[in-house]
Amino acid sequence: MIKNPTLSVYETPEPAWFDNAPQRGPWATWLVTGHHFGSVVELQARTPLDAGRGDFFVVLKGCVVSYGVSPETPNRRVFVDVLRHGDLIWPLRQKQVEFAYETRSHTYLLKVPRSKYAEYIKANPHSETVLMAAELDLMTKHSQAAHVQFSRDIDRIKRVIAMLVNHPDARATSRGIEVQASKEEVRTLAGVERRSASRAFKTLEEDGVIVFSGYKTFYGCHKLTTAV
Repeated sequence: MIKNPTLSVYETPEPAWFDNAPQRGPWATWLVTGHHFGSVVELQARTPLDAGRGDFFVVLKGCVVSYGVSPETPNRRVFVDVLRHGDLIWPLRQKQVEFAYETRSHTYLLKVPRSKYAEYIKANPHSETVLMAAELDLMTKHSQAAHVQFSRDIDRIKRVIAMLVNHPDARATSRGIEVQASKEEVRTLAGVERRSASRAFKTLEEDGVIVFSGYKTFYGCHKLTTAV
């Protein structure tokens, strides 16, 4: 049952990579059949999602963080992306990299259980090419995230800030783009040690890139909306 009266499954926008699929049916079909074979689930912040169980998810509202995990070093996670409305979480065919997911805000997902997954995929036109495009997009973002690990700490932090500023959860205000995130969360996503992160935050505030307000909120400058 949808507890949020302002949420409409069918108004969920198509993900940015959807047009890259060489063959595809209407995006609305994925939502209609998903609602037929599945249901809307509501999750609180900091809830992990196990993509390995075989369930299929569409992000409807809220924010989900994706991490890349190497089978050789399962305890080390690389921040890949903050999923937006319409993004998918599904069982991948490739096994070189595993992905972990966790909500970072109150989130609504359209969930098709594993028992209905095969029927759901069959009901969507050109589902194979659509999922290939989705997987290519995810693997490209993982490759970019792995490359960023060799960047300067301040650039890694700025990347995280820009991604949060450009997420639909962010809110435009007269002070800048408001994001609900603490310094600790930003530096953890960036994979930066606390001392180096403190220097980076100081520099970014002096440069007018961000302004922290209290413990869990910052305002990003509008030019960050073109940074990712």
